Amino acid sequence: MATVVEPRPLADLEQDAVARVEQEMARRAKGVKPWTTTEYVDQIARVHARYEQRRTWLRLHEQEAA
Repeated sequence: MATVVEPRPLADLEQDAVARVEQEMARRAKGVKPWTTTEYVDQIARVHARYEQRRTWLRLHEQEAA
Protein backbone atom coordinates (compact mmCIF):
# COMPACT_ATOMS: atom_id res chain seq x y z
CA MET A 1 0.00 0.00 0.00
CA ALA A 2 1.47 3.32 -1.07
CA THR A 3 1.38 6.34 1.18
CA VAL A 4 1.22 9.94 0.12
CA VAL A 5 4.37 11.88 0.93
CA GLU A 6 3.93 15.57 1.63
CA PRO A 7 6.37 17.77 -0.28
CA ARG A 8 9.04 19.26 1.94
CA PRO A 9 9.40 23.03 2.24
CA LEU A 10 12.20 24.59 0.19
CA ALA A 11 13.90 25.85 3.35
CA ASP A 12 14.27 22.26 4.58
CA LEU A 13 15.63 21.12 1.23
CA GLU A 14 18.05 24.04 1.22
CA GLN A 15 19.30 23.14 4.70
CA ASP A 16 19.76 19.53 3.58
CA ALA A 17 21.82 20.73 0.60
CA VAL A 18 24.00 22.87 2.89
CA ALA A 19 24.48 19.85 5.18
CA ARG A 20 25.61 17.78 2.17
CA VAL A 21 28.18 20.46 1.30
CA GLU A 22 29.42 20.37 4.89
CA GLN A 23 29.68 16.56 4.75
CA GLU A 24 31.65 16.82 1.51
CA MET A 25 33.94 19.40 3.13
CA ALA A 26 34.59 17.02 6.03
CA ARG A 27 35.17 14.08 3.67
CA ARG A 28 37.60 16.03 1.53
CA ALA A 29 39.43 17.34 4.61
CA LYS A 30 40.65 13.77 5.17
CA GLY A 31 41.81 13.36 1.57
CA VAL A 32 44.67 14.49 -0.59
CA LYS A 33 43.02 17.67 -1.91
CA PRO A 34 40.85 19.34 0.73
CA TRP A 35 38.69 22.32 -0.14
CA THR A 36 40.00 25.75 0.69
CA THR A 37 37.80 28.07 2.70
CA THR A 38 37.02 29.97 -0.50
CA GLU A 39 35.87 26.79 -2.26
CA TYR A 40 33.66 25.91 0.70
CA VAL A 41 32.08 29.39 0.79
CA ASP A 42 31.56 29.26 -2.99
CA GLN A 43 29.75 25.92 -2.71
CA ILE A 44 27.47 27.25 0.03
CA ALA A 45 26.75 30.38 -2.03
CA ARG A 46 25.86 28.19 -5.03
CA VAL A 47 23.35 26.26 -2.92
CA HIS A 48 21.69 29.46 -1.70
CA ALA A 49 21.65 30.93 -5.23
CA ARG A 50 20.05 27.78 -6.65
CA TYR A 51 17.26 27.84 -4.09
CA GLU A 52 16.74 31.58 -4.50
CA GLN A 53 16.28 31.03 -8.25
CA ARG A 54 13.75 28.31 -7.47
CA ARG A 55 11.83 30.60 -5.11
CA THR A 56 11.77 33.34 -7.76
CA TRP A 57 10.53 30.89 -10.38
CA LEU A 58 7.80 29.64 -8.06
CA ARG A 59 6.67 33.19 -7.24
CA LEU A 60 6.44 34.09 -10.93
CA HIS A 61 4.56 30.95 -11.89
CA GLU A 62 2.28 31.10 -8.87
CA GLN A 63 0.89 34.40 -10.21
CA GLU A 64 0.32 32.89 -13.68
CA ALA A 65 -1.70 30.02 -12.23
CA ALA A 66 -3.95 32.36 -10.23
